[in-house]
Amino acid sequence: MLYYDEVFHSIQGEGTDAGRMCIFVRLFGCNIGCSYCDQPQTVRKNKHKISIENLLTLIRRENKDIINYVCITGGEPLLQGDVYTLIYGLVSAGYEVSIETSGCVSIEEDSYNRSFKYVMDIKCPSSGVSSKNVLNNLLMLKRKDEVKFVIKDKKDYEYAKKIILNYPTKAKFLFSPVFIDNKPVIGSELVNWIYEDKLNARVQIQMHKVLEVK
Repeated sequence: MLYYDEVFHSIQGEGTDAGRMCIFVRLFGCNIGCSYCDQPQTVRKNKHKISIENLLTLIRRENKDIINYVCITGGEPLLQGDVYTLIYGLVSAGYEVSIETSGCVSIEEDSYNRSFKYVMDIKCPSSGVSSKNVLNNLLMLKRKDEVKFVIKDKKDYEYAKKIILNYPTKAKFLFSPVFIDNKPVIGSELVNWIYEDKLNARVQIQMHKVLEVK
């Protein structure tokens, strides 16, 4: 069983899959509490308990034989142990799957060729929760995975740079400016810092907010 908030389709707004049509499965519940959270999940009536089988049925209904990519998000999906049962059910049904996680919950090292992708946040100081990062997670990630830093100011950037230099990982690095009122709070400065420091990182924006879609 899982607790979920909603199942819907839209474009993927972030990461290397930005622009793709995607089915989002938003699970309910988070123990992190970021200062800039845009999905606080404070309305308890949006918390629904559902079996894996019924959730897979909802996803198929949303799919309509059009979309083969599913993003599991939250909240913090990894708080619910049955999320992996959902993932493997989706993979077995032929879906490509990514799971968005805060980076504040440990992931297990696996010795097999994992079929799904982690998109992992590392919380910077402006989030108010950087002390909750489980930085050893970075050592578990693979080339297909992505690590996102949400940047508000130079302090956030310097923190992210330190992490990159001290925690080698195979995953791709993404820098995303904090959005307030659907506008990024930082832009050219972030680009220039990355250029000057020769960081192997990609700058991204939240495309769905720019396009004003869900």
